[in-house]
Amino acid sequence: MSEDKFDNDQLRFLKYVRKDESSGCWRWTGSKACTGYCNFYYKGSVYLAHRASLLIFGRVKELTPGLNVSHSCRNRDCVSPDHLSEKTKSENNGADKKRDGKDNSGTRCHFSKLDWDKVSEIRSSNLTPKELAQTYNVSVSCISSIRNKKTWKELQPLPSFS
Repeated sequence: MSEDKFDNDQLRFLKYVRKDESSGCWRWTGSKACTGYCNFYYKGSVYLAHRASLLIFGRVKELTPGLNVSHSCRNRDCVSPDHLSEKTKSENNGADKKRDGKDNSGTRCHFSKLDWDKVSEIRSSNLTPKELAQTYNVSVSCISSIRNKKTWKELQPLPSFS
């Protein structure tokens, strides 16, 4: 597409894009937040660049309050409007993240106080939930959720033999 078909906002946006022909992703080369998401100044505000892309390239007239913008390619730095769509939080953070191993459950959660060994101890223990909560410095409801397999329900990782 020739540059004369783009408006000023689109041209300014595209200055920060490197197109990846193999994936179709538009890789953001401009500023990034510590989260790995990209920033773009648009109409007097700083937007996450993938959200601004939907507006600038006319995929949506306005962003729907309460919806996230999801990347079908799963690349945080992709701003291609062809790879972006609005989804609910559960649609955006559900099965896709679990499938890709990017959910933050279990030991992948950076502030988890427990690991699989402690979860196994909790499940096999004869102590009361209150005693276990004090022992592991977690809430009684956390202990109940573990015992009822509402949390920590993934299969325990197999040990590696190296």
